[in-house]
Amino acid sequence: MPEPRLLQHGIHSCRLPDSPQYLAEVVAAFRRVADSPDTIRTHYFNGRYENIYPRRESLPEIEPLLTVILGCARQVLATPEPLQLSFWFNQMLPGHSTTLHTHDDGYELLSGVYYLEVPENSGDILMHAGDEALRITAQAGLLLLFPPELPHEVEENRSARSRLSMAFNIGPRTR
Repeated sequence: MPEPRLLQHGIHSCRLPDSPQYLAEVVAAFRRVADSPDTIRTHYFNGRYENIYPRRESLPEIEPLLTVILGCARQVLATPEPLQLSFWFNQMLPGHSTTLHTHDDGYELLSGVYYLEVPENSGDILMHAGDEALRITAQAGLLLLFPPELPHEVEENRSARSRLSMAFNIGPRTR
């Protein structure tokens, strides 16, 4: 299991193996279901839906990745308790950005993002803690875990290609 590393302000990074099951297979699965009528799109800002929610059952390729993410989350939270994870994809075409937001809807213990395809100059993530903004340059295979109440945004994609990440919230498993 990869070891999460504390950056600052409760933000942890974890470098996952460059295994096809974590990158190429998940990207291919997303492309397969992205335009499905069963896929839900929300948060329409600046000409794009920021959140793309495929049905988990339509993406069996994602299960090994989710298992590793939950393992890293258990380490960060220092809990053996069962956790649940809800996820969505963010596809940022050239010129797109993601607005300042948090993930604190009530049940979350931890939020995060896993980067799947990250062209050069496709926008850094900015984590805002008080008057400070921590700038993190995304890389394919990088996992970030952070407090749900931490405001964050993603700069404009200034590349000529699409950027793809998977965001998620983690909370206690409900019965």
